[in-house]
Amino acid sequence: MMQFVAQASHEVVPPDVLEPVLRALVNNFVTERNSSDVMAIGLNAIREMCSRAPLVMTEDLLRDLAQYKNYRERSVMMAAKSLIHVYRSSMPHLLHKKDRGRPTEASLEIVARKYGEVDAKEFVPGAEILLETENNESCDDSDESGDEWVNVSHSEDEISGDENIDGEDEDVDDSDDEENDDTESNSDTEEINDTDQSISTQNSTTNPITKKKKVISKKEQLAEKKEKAAQVSSMRILSDEDFKRIEIAQLSKQMTSAKNRKRPAEPEEKSRGELVRLKDIENIYKKRKHDKQTRIDSIKKGQEGREKFGYKDGRLNPFSSKTNREKKKTKNFMMIKHKAKGKVKKSFKDKQIALRNHLTKLKKMK
Repeated sequence: MMQFVAQASHEVVPPDVLEPVLRALVNNFVTERNSSDVMAIGLNAIREMCSRAPLVMTEDLLRDLAQYKNYRERSVMMAAKSLIHVYRSSMPHLLHKKDRGRPTEASLEIVARKYGEVDAKEFVPGAEILLETENNESCDDSDESGDEWVNVSHSEDEISGDENIDGEDEDVDDSDDEENDDTESNSDTEEINDTDQSISTQNSTTNPITKKKKVISKKEQLAEKKEKAAQVSSMRILSDEDFKRIEIAQLSKQMTSAKNRKRPAEPEEKSRGELVRLKDIENIYKKRKHDKQTRIDSIKKGQEGREKFGYKDGRLNPFSSKTNREKKKTKNFMMIKHKAKGKVKKSFKDKQIALRNHLTKLKKMK
């Protein structure tokens, strides 16, 4: 019955018509007086219904159902988390802030649709990545061309001028050298003062006139991306490689920076179709109880290739005879109880003699 209800709900059905059905499912199934399996099935049915018609859910009801994510039973907890995941990708504003997850580029692009609204796009979503890759390739080409060597040729006038200067320097007297040193020192001090003044004036002009960074809002960023995607979609015919790049870029938008330590869920073999599957409603995340035979099989499977548990024989030859002490452990107690009683009644002197004889016997064996 719940499968047919979920199948009959879609975006064109008015939310006012489906709201009593949703309330009936919540009141009759998702209550703590029922078993955990019944609650999980009810939450799964609500999830399938809301994934096809998300406008049925109200904010208060969704936040109440989201509280079952901390329920003691795993099946109910996983069903509530799956309902939260549905509204994260469709209408995240209905969820509490802590249930919306980390914001990603894909979550910023989500726009809640009203009743009867069709999200028809004139471009391929994510096509702006193709424009960025082309710009990067052009920048790489320009960098490679700029790294080439440049040959510089000196003119004949510069060479002749250098030779004349060298000749004049050789004819200068010592007195002229002293005068030149004084004039050079004065000119150097004047140049240093001029440079200090120019640096101070530059700092005074740049410090008060600081460039303010423009803060671009999220809406403007989205509008810019849409313009780029529309430009790429209208200018060229996209190939299979372009669609692969777009798909990779769209998947990267949904990834967050934090790495999940748990094992990722196995991807479904078939994508969600138009028909609602019964196993999606009856799916309960719970460890099933195994019967006796399956438990025995799992135990035997775990014992394969393992060493035998128990006493480890340290003899080099396993077929050699055992000592009397080893044989005594396997004997019946009724056979050795008289000897044990005699040991208890032994005097201290008899124990000393027995110990001395034992030690001398060990020495002889060595």
